[in-house]
Amino acid sequence: MKIAVIGPGSMGCLFAALLAEGGNDVVLVDYKPERAAMISESGITIEDGGRERTARVAASADPDSVSDRDGVIFMVKAGSTRAAAERLAPAAAPGAWAMTMQNGLGNAELLAGLFGAERVLAGTTAQGANPVGAARIRRAGRGDTFVGEFSGQATSRAERIAAMLSGAGIPAEVAPGGVSALLWKKAVINAGINPLTAVLRVRNGELLERLSALSTMRAAAAEAAAAARSAGVDISDADAVELVETVARRTAANISSMHQDVAAGRPTEIDFICGAIAAQADKHSIPVPVNKTLLNLIKAMSEGGLQD
Repeated sequence: MKIAVIGPGSMGCLFAALLAEGGNDVVLVDYKPERAAMISESGITIEDGGRERTARVAASADPDSVSDRDGVIFMVKAGSTRAAAERLAPAAAPGAWAMTMQNGLGNAELLAGLFGAERVLAGTTAQGANPVGAARIRRAGRGDTFVGEFSGQATSRAERIAAMLSGAGIPAEVAPGGVSALLWKKAVINAGINPLTAVLRVRNGELLERLSALSTMRAAAAEAAAAARSAGVDISDADAVELVETVARRTAANISSMHQDVAAGRPTEIDFICGAIAAQADKHSIPVPVNKTLLNLIKAMSEGGLQD
C-alpha cells in the first residue's frame, strides 16, 4: 500500500520504518522541513535486541505528499491532531482512509469531522519505541495491535490494513468489539501506565515491582473501566486490571510517551486520557479520584516545567 505516517516521534518512526521494510510505499510527514530532509537522507535507525538496522524512508513537510496515498496513519500527539488533520485532509485523495493510532480519546471523532466518518478507522497498539537520537529509536515492546472502522462495521478494508501491519512485523487483527471498545480499552491502559510512570520516573515494568505503584495502577484502570461502562463499553474492573498489567509486562522496558514528555518539558496528552475519563465519569456521577489526582499531578509537573 501507499501509506503516509503523520508524526516523526518514536512510534511514528517505528511504524514508518517497519511498514517500509514490509514492502509498502511509505512517506513520513513532518512539519519541520529540515528534519524531513534529514530523515529522507539518512533513514530511520532501529536498535532492536542488541542489533541495529537502518530503514530507508521518504519524509516530507509538504501536505501534498499525502495526495497519492491509499491511507494516512496519524501518530502525532493528541493535542496536535486538529492542526495536522486540518492541514492534510484537503490534500488527501478522496478515497484515502485516515486512521488514528494515537493515545487518548476524541481523535477518531476529530478525524471523522474533517475526513468524513466513512473514511476513518481507529487503531491501538502495545508496540513500544524509545528515542535514542535524531531518527534513531530503540524498540521497547511488541504487544498487540488492533484496528477497526469508526462506524463499528466489519469491513474488508480493516482486514486489509490489519494484514498490511502484520506483514510488516506489527501483528494486528480487527478489533472484535468495535472501535468504541477499542479506544476505551486503550484509555484504560494509558490511564494506568502513562501518568504514573511520568510521576515516578520509571519504566513501564517497574510499576509491577512496587506495591504502592501497582495498587495505584490497578485503581486508575478500574476507574477508567467504570467510565467506559457508562459510555456503553462492556469491560469489568477485573478485565481492566488484567489488561493494564499484561501491557505493562509486555512493554516492561518501555519509557512511556508521557514520561518522555514530562522529562523533556513538552506538553502531555493527559487531558485526552485522565481528563477525558474524568469528564465522562462526571456526566454520570461516577467517582474517579485516582484519575483526577493523576490529571492534576501531571498538570502541576508540566506547569512547573519539571525536567530531568
